[in-house]
Amino acid sequence: MAKIVVFGASGKAGLQIAAVAQSRGHEVTRIGRDPGVEAAAEAAAGPDVAVSTVVDLSRDPAEFYTSAARALVASGAGRIVVVGIYPLLETAPGVRFLDNPDFPAEHKPFCLGHAAGVEVLAASATDWLAMSPAGNFGGTSTGRYRVSGPDPADALTYEDFAVAVADEIDHPTHRHTQIGIASA
Repeated sequence: MAKIVVFGASGKAGLQIAAVAQSRGHEVTRIGRDPGVEAAAEAAAGPDVAVSTVVDLSRDPAEFYTSAARALVASGAGRIVVVGIYPLLETAPGVRFLDNPDFPAEHKPFCLGHAAGVEVLAASATDWLAMSPAGNFGGTSTGRYRVSGPDPADALTYEDFAVAVADEIDHPTHRHTQIGIASA
């Protein structure tokens, strides 16, 4: 079984991801949302898989996500899985959902901060994957999920998302990309 560290394990997604991974027999180290991901990544160096579900709304999104991505890469994790956001998913080749002219301007800095973090991962030699809830995050578990495009009407439960992340840990099928996940 894999040695996994979950950053943000005290949040809704991280809590579920850690629980599902542990139920599958993985050795899981849980790191809450409070310590900086940069310091925490150094403390948890060398896992097979690092999962990041963290956000720091008190910091500039681009600075936070690039710094967090650099720390995850430096941790030496064999695979990095980060929780992304659906506005970064493509609606057509080279066109992200956030590129829509009707996309709210006030949300763009946060989304572009996420994108900057993904760019750090993409520029690295690390095996990485960004998994994004395809629309509304929450609700009642369906027990199933699907890979999906960026549809704000889609729903994804925390439980179904945790299963999707654990499945990618157990059987990596997506590498060096960002995918959307929705409950089926």
